[in-house]
Amino acid sequence: MSIVEVAKIAGVSHATVSRVINGGDGVSPKSVQLVTRAMQQLGYTPPAVRRGPQPRSRRKTRTGNIAVLLFGTDPSLALTAITAAVVHGAELALAKAGYNMILSQIVDERRLPPNVTSGNVDGLLLHGFPPSRELAQKLSCNPCVWFLSRRSRLGYWGDRVGPDNEAIGTMAMEYLKDRGHKQVAFLHVNASHMGFSQRAESFEIAAKDAGLDVDVLVDETEPIQMNLKEELDQQRIGSMIDRLLALPNRPTGVFVPRATLMAMVYRCLYQRGITPGRDMQFISCDYHPMLDGLFPVPATIDIQPDIVGRQAVEQLLWRMDHSHDLTRADIQVQPRMIEGQDADMYQHADAVKTS
Repeated sequence: MSIVEVAKIAGVSHATVSRVINGGDGVSPKSVQLVTRAMQQLGYTPPAVRRGPQPRSRRKTRTGNIAVLLFGTDPSLALTAITAAVVHGAELALAKAGYNMILSQIVDERRLPPNVTSGNVDGLLLHGFPPSRELAQKLSCNPCVWFLSRRSRLGYWGDRVGPDNEAIGTMAMEYLKDRGHKQVAFLHVNASHMGFSQRAESFEIAAKDAGLDVDVLVDETEPIQMNLKEELDQQRIGSMIDRLLALPNRPTGVFVPRATLMAMVYRCLYQRGITPGRDMQFISCDYHPMLDGLFPVPATIDIQPDIVGRQAVEQLLWRMDHSHDLTRADIQVQPRMIEGQDADMYQHADAVKTS
């Protein structure tokens, strides 16, 4: 009897079972309950010696190097708070396991880190758009784990650790519904971002199921692969805000899927005579220190990037120990809500100004 049988009964991946047994982060209470019930049903008792990723002292390590490769993302996007937090979490986890981290932004596929081209790595952590088929074939000879959301439907291989985008979309809708909003909207600022598309779809479905009027505004003029500078273009965001305000049933609650856009969204609204928090309430996604400088501070959904980084390393170490395992893991880290300021702060502020 093994965790594979437990995973089949519980309807989860073997990696999830391993994290439940070993007390790992990023497992939902529902998954813990399913795994526990399956173990009880099978009469399975975890062994005293952990079967998960082994310490480097017990693992067959060739080089002690792990490469983190970032594909198709311009430097500004690669250094956003979320990506940086994931990489930092991975770096800490690798150091704890006794590995060196090699970080490289791949702008030209012909120029890979020497350690990668020479095979002087034990595994790869990957992020961004999938590389060419030729390069993918070469890299896939290594244990590989992708982190964060997909950027296209095809071209990926190996395991993945990222945010639960469906849960994020549903959580945003429930936040707005619980505050009495009947008309809600999603600003789809980057249709080439599959994570945003998943959030938009779950937001829309959950809103309709709850009986709310919902609009998903998509910018259809954007390029296939949008970088951060294009995503933050003021004219483009302003155009989307104009479309939002022109809707027949103007939404009072809006979900913006990237926190770094909120300052520009607020600015565009003020320029059009709309006061955020009083006339329209917002919720964003990701935590960024910039949010603390806004008034009112919008609620945001934290994808917990540090946990994504740690779980990506844990999955990679597992994959290094089980290189012949034919299963493919897709691990989703549960988000958490960070509350914002209530709209009545504006009423209080106005009262102070006129007193």
